[in-house]
Amino acid sequence: MSMNKANSGSGIGCKLVILILSIPALILLSEIILTIIPLNTFFENRFFLVNRALDYPEIFRKDPRLFWRFRPSQDITSRFFEGETIRINSHGLRGEEIPLKSDKIRIAALGNSCTFGWGVTEDQTYVRLLEKMINNDDSLPRVEVINAGIPGYSTFQGRRFFVSDIARLQPDIVMMMFGWNDQWAAAENIADKDQKLPSESIIKLQNSVSRLKIYRLLRKVILWITEKPLEKALVRTERPVYRVAFVDFYQNLMVIFKFAHAEGMRLMILTSPIPSLEVYYPAGFQSPMHEYHETYNMQARLLARNSKSPLINLTSIFDQHNDLFDDAIRDPIHFNAKGHHVIAEAIYRHFKEHPELLVSGDEIEPEPSPLRPGPKRN
Repeated sequence: MSMNKANSGSGIGCKLVILILSIPALILLSEIILTIIPLNTFFENRFFLVNRALDYPEIFRKDPRLFWRFRPSQDITSRFFEGETIRINSHGLRGEEIPLKSDKIRIAALGNSCTFGWGVTEDQTYVRLLEKMINNDDSLPRVEVINAGIPGYSTFQGRRFFVSDIARLQPDIVMMMFGWNDQWAAAENIADKDQKLPSESIIKLQNSVSRLKIYRLLRKVILWITEKPLEKALVRTERPVYRVAFVDFYQNLMVIFKFAHAEGMRLMILTSPIPSLEVYYPAGFQSPMHEYHETYNMQARLLARNSKSPLINLTSIFDQHNDLFDDAIRDPIHFNAKGHHVIAEAIYRHFKEHPELLVSGDEIEPEPSPLRPGPKRN
């Protein structure tokens, strides 16, 4: 009897070992088959929080605080970049490597895909153009401009990213431009601040398997069965929940200002440009998209006024042009190379008119924040 139990236990153990060893073999076989017979594992869904890091695991990895971030240190060509090759440095930012410290005036441009330079080469971004314009002007000090724009980021992500990553690069000046992603419909009608992500251990596991073809295929099948298309997910009879409400938008910008001010950094605020109203509607008509976008830009202007920070009003500057978007009907968000040049020119002119802004943080005399009383003087 005991011999039979021993044989039974040995048989179960042997089967368990075979089962465990067969899993990696099955995965390897699946990867080979899906490489020979390529299948489209991309699931079309415009809810960033659901699919951003999952649809493009070669570019992004999930993050427990930021939702997603770039995988660092790679030159990557992807469908996400529409076939362009993009350099991502060790800090997870677009561009060449960035030393932790610099003897130049360091400017960090914080923002979303507009700052990142969606659809243009790195040399065409307003970040690189601004750096070149200032450094070619002998009357201004040399600068280093960091592209801290991450596609899809809202101000909720932007303020966390600034505090955790960008601030340790010790910029002297922080420029920020947000808006479009904040006013985007929230995933599952849950605002960014209320999103609940899996535990850090689960996210690490997801990141480790996210580039497996079989994993992506299974995920696509599951999402195809369970996910509603965007048109059905948004209830037409009700106003959708936006990723960041405009009141929270202001508060997120405020956090960035207060942190920057406490670290001796200057803040510059850029409004988020939008194509001219006439591109969409004839004279006399109203555009809900323009009205709501303007609501967010008003919060940016309000913070600039309350914090006494320089403001570059790109919306009014863009209204003077009609050729800064390649296809404004299809994509009213991402301006073209000429749009980037117009922005760089506007910022450069502001520095030219106010060269006192281009000083190192070490040279800035501490002063009380305009948003709270300073120390009492005798």
